[in-house]
Amino acid sequence: MSNFGLLLTLTEPSLELETEFNAWYDTEHIFERLSIPGFLSARRWVADVKPGEGKYLATYELVSPDVLYSEAYRERYANPTPWSERSLGSTVVFRRWGCEQINPGEALPSMLAHAQFVAIGDVPPEHEDEFNRWYDEEHLPLLSQVPGVMRARRFFDPNGKPRYVALYDLADERVPQHPAWQAALRTEWSKRIGDLTRDGEWLLRVYRSYTPAR
Repeated sequence: MSNFGLLLTLTEPSLELETEFNAWYDTEHIFERLSIPGFLSARRWVADVKPGEGKYLATYELVSPDVLYSEAYRERYANPTPWSERSLGSTVVFRRWGCEQINPGEALPSMLAHAQFVAIGDVPPEHEDEFNRWYDEEHLPLLSQVPGVMRARRFFDPNGKPRYVALYDLADERVPQHPAWQAALRTEWSKRIGDLTRDGEWLLRVYRSYTPAR
């Protein structure tokens, strides 16, 4: 059995079209995607960021990464609705990752999470083995034990830029401020990995659960 998959998108519409963009997402796009076989669930998240940094995050849980290569998904992706074309055309940020869950492999998200910490980055090839050992043997286990962390998972997109994604379902936005979370960032191994990866792009951000306008 293959591991679960994840489709993750980072988007930001132009300010003047933000209301329409959210209406499209909330009333058409998410439901359209969830009608595709293999899509398990979808959630949206929002962050207070500077313009152009990617205000909105969407996470789509998949039974397998192969769903993104299915005929049903390809047909929808290749033939967007007019509203989809207009809304996606309004974005000033659009980034996409199609991932396989690599740790633990078959874990579903916590639907009770009110926030999401996202870590997206990469590592030079010569240090990739150590990077993965650190993540799996120390970093993810330590952060999983922090009070308020409801789920911790790792993903990999071989075509992603960057390729590695980690998602942490949180009880609230303050969890990364907890002393246990901060301590996990200061271990000797964490400091070494920080030195090895400092030249690459890293997106480290807390998003809160998005609530559609009524």
